[in-house]
Amino acid sequence: MGVVRESTPGIRPYDFKRSRQLNRGEIDALTSILAGFWRAVASFLSTYLRTPVQIQAGPLEQIDYELLLEGLKPPTVLAVFSEPPAPGHAIIECAPTIALGMIDRALGGPGQTTYQSRQLTEIEQIIFRRILERMLVFYRESFEPVITLEPKVTVLEHSPAFTQIAGEGDLILVQRQTVILDGQKGWMTLAWPYVHIHPLADAAVRYIQARDGLQTLVEAKPEEMRRHVERLPVEAAVILGRTEITLGEFSHLKVGDAIVLKNRFDQPLIMRMSNRNKFQVLPGRVGNRLAVRVIGRAEGAHSSTP
Repeated sequence: MGVVRESTPGIRPYDFKRSRQLNRGEIDALTSILAGFWRAVASFLSTYLRTPVQIQAGPLEQIDYELLLEGLKPPTVLAVFSEPPAPGHAIIECAPTIALGMIDRALGGPGQTTYQSRQLTEIEQIIFRRILERMLVFYRESFEPVITLEPKVTVLEHSPAFTQIAGEGDLILVQRQTVILDGQKGWMTLAWPYVHIHPLADAAVRYIQARDGLQTLVEAKPEEMRRHVERLPVEAAVILGRTEITLGEFSHLKVGDAIVLKNRFDQPLIMRMSNRNKFQVLPGRVGNRLAVRVIGRAEGAHSSTP
């Protein structure tokens, strides 16, 4: 067997301490769906705010929840949203400068002001929440072929201390987008806990496979699998018997010596397969070859067939 190195294409290290994480196929499927979502959001914001809005979607990354919190420096704009039937909550984080620029444009302003990072007022929160709810409509529509979601903003905050969506040490999925609005560059970030995003990722994989005609590659084919398994060679060994001798007796063994085994001559022998006792057998002969006849299962052996 050859040596597989981490640099081999398609091979990535597996963290046994973090078995609950998305695989490459699930991340790729979500990336494909979210790319359509961000294109729809950019088109909507450009029309709604009457100015070109560019959104450059970043890669999906799996990180510790603590790392996300360390990167969220208040004041910021954090929207916690639910999307039944997915459990728990996810968040959308937006740079305050971008949020204020959207609010200014939504109210008919020129949108050319350089905004300072600050907490949104109550009125500004209402306006920005409406923009987010419109964005979540496109989010729902992007996932609609995959799974029926009902995303809804539950709370709008300015500090991550009030938006606990995962526990310490939990793994989350994060996607950070660069947003350019009226010459100002900022960001919008989506973050999902693993327990929240996993059902969506699983549904996304099945949808992408069906869409691309790959579903047959992963569909179970019991009869074909059974035929392949039945043709596999399995080594079987019959144990004549067992006994114990001392090292001194072993060192004096010579041709013609007889070794007395523990089992009686009229007891059945044991057939072993894959280093396990499987059957009780009786010795015999077929033609000019030794043979055994199966008379029952060995003690502790279980049937592998229903």
